[in-house]
Amino acid sequence: MPYTDTQPPLPWNGETVTSRHTSHQAAVSASKTRVYKSALYLQWLRRVGRGSDHDASDQLGWPLSSINSIRNGLGKAIEPAGITVGKYGKKVALWRAVSTAHAAAGYKARSTTRETT
Repeated sequence: MPYTDTQPPLPWNGETVTSRHTSHQAAVSASKTRVYKSALYLQWLRRVGRGSDHDASDQLGWPLSSINSIRNGLGKAIEPAGITVGKYGKKVALWRAVSTAHAAAGYKARSTTRETT
């Protein structure tokens, strides 16, 4: 999309001009720290072995929405590592980082199948 100069395009939403602009600004701002935060999240997972989104949020100091977005964007660089009871008494997934070679192979396979617009 010509509005952000990022690849892949970032989504934003809103019913009014103000809300669309705010959403766009947030997407552009988040894209500037995405690689850095993804690397920190993977480093954290490698250090702790496995952890939940709440664990990551508590230890990294980021909102759950950021943790979820970063985790979802990592694709095959991470994998489920079990289930535990979270801090609110509900079952939550545990995640772990996979080996660098496995993650690179997964990223390469995923990036070659991405549609371009």
